[in-house]
Amino acid sequence: MRRLRIAAALAAVPTALLLQATLVAPLTLPVPVSLPAVLVAAVALVDGPGVGMSFGFTLGLVADLGSNHPAGVLALSWLGLGIVAGSAAGRRSVRGDAATAAVLCTAASVVAALLLALVHAGGVSAWLAVRDSIPAGLGDALLALAIVPLVRAFLHGDALRAPQAVSGLQMAGRHG
Repeated sequence: MRRLRIAAALAAVPTALLLQATLVAPLTLPVPVSLPAVLVAAVALVDGPGVGMSFGFTLGLVADLGSNHPAGVLALSWLGLGIVAGSAAGRRSVRGDAATAAVLCTAASVVAALLLALVHAGGVSAWLAVRDSIPAGLGDALLALAIVPLVRAFLHGDALRAPQAVSGLQMAGRHG
């Protein structure tokens, strides 16, 4: 992995959490729309399950450590989101990827809320998780329509593009 991709990921984590805390959450209250979850899904849809899993766990753990609920809930939920979204990666349209991201983020939100309800954290209940899933999914879809093309553009740009493996046959063809 290139150093620039790692630096971009390190910059994306606090940026997503800051935007979530200052803009997204206050504007969408009481619906649990999640910019960081949409970002995890968008990155995983572009780079696959390995990167999605790593990015989802890291972003979730930082979010957990900055909150008042038990650590590990978002890390586990967004790790799963990264794996599933990365496994669903393919050559689809931006709208298709945005829809996939929205559905998967909604599922991850419900899973996180159910985990929080199991540990009796923050007054979260299973009923609230189910009740808010449709409005949260619509909010995640709107965010995904903006975030998915942005993430694609950044990760497919020359500066952040993943290095391509060069086979021996390609090397021989270049010198011959």
